[in-house]
Amino acid sequence: MPLLRSLALALTALGLLSACSRPDAAATGTASGPGVAFVQGSYEDALARARAEKRLLLVDVYTDWCGWCKKLDREVFGDARVAEAARRLVAVRVDAEKEGEEVARRFDVEGYPTVLFVDGSGSVVKRVEGFVDVDEMLRILASLPQT
Repeated sequence: MPLLRSLALALTALGLLSACSRPDAAATGTASGPGVAFVQGSYEDALARARAEKRLLLVDVYTDWCGWCKKLDREVFGDARVAEAARRLVAVRVDAEKEGEEVARRFDVEGYPTVLFVDGSGSVVKRVEGFVDVDEMLRILASLPQT
């Protein structure tokens, strides 16, 4: 009986984890609502768009299992003030354990979330490691160079 109970608890936990998974950008397309509008597609596509539009690229490097990533997504990227401040950027999400594995390796991402601000040549102009609140993200966005 203890084995069955343990199995039932494990299956329940797995179900809860998958229900709380962060949607991946390719599945959701561009975000709607008051939050930051993340573009659909790959890092390379987003970088090409940022380069063509002479804008910086915001790269949200996350993993599905990262609780702080979900909190950043919900509380910071979901905030209307952050979305307004980020309108001058192209924004893309990459899952470091899936389609964004090469991006995470290229930029030596070791923890999640990591937010990179990249210029059109692919160079990082600002790196944010770990969770930051709305006020800090607004300060970061305001400090970015104009392109």
